[in-house]
Amino acid sequence: MALVPCQVLRVAILLSYCSILCNYKAIEMPSHQTYGGSWKFLTFIDLVIQAVFFGICVLTDLSTLLTRDSGNQEQERQLRKLISLRDWTLAVLAFPVGVFVVAVFWTIYAYDREMIYPKLLDNFIPGWLNHGMDLKDSSPAFCHLCTHSVAKTEGQISHPVILSFWSFS
Repeated sequence: MALVPCQVLRVAILLSYCSILCNYKAIEMPSHQTYGGSWKFLTFIDLVIQAVFFGICVLTDLSTLLTRDSGNQEQERQLRKLISLRDWTLAVLAFPVGVFVVAVFWTIYAYDREMIYPKLLDNFIPGWLNHGMDLKDSSPAFCHLCTHSVAKTEGQISHPVILSFWSFS
């Protein structure tokens, strides 16, 4: 049972998301001490969404490797549910939120850096962490979307989730 390079890549992406989240949480910033903490920043919420998505991808890959050629109908049914959860998470949350965060951040950053990322933050957040947080949001999800076939999500479930996410963030 050999590992496919894309499965190893997903594990590496998941670990990199976790390391960026840990580094971000270790930084002592005044805004983290106020109401909402890190959760008031869409960039942080998107990093969590991406980490959860790639966690589901890794779990799907492991389940696929473990249930291959088992012949158990129940395991196959559970695997199909896990794959549909992965596809739904990508289509409803991971990809749209990731692309939105990257596009809006870098557009505002190019227009007026002080408006979205003041130079004062350079004392708290190193440059590599800022680029990691704001460039890494959409690239892996976009690559996953291009290299895997994704099932179409049903609107009756996905539309309320998208609307509720954007209304609360």
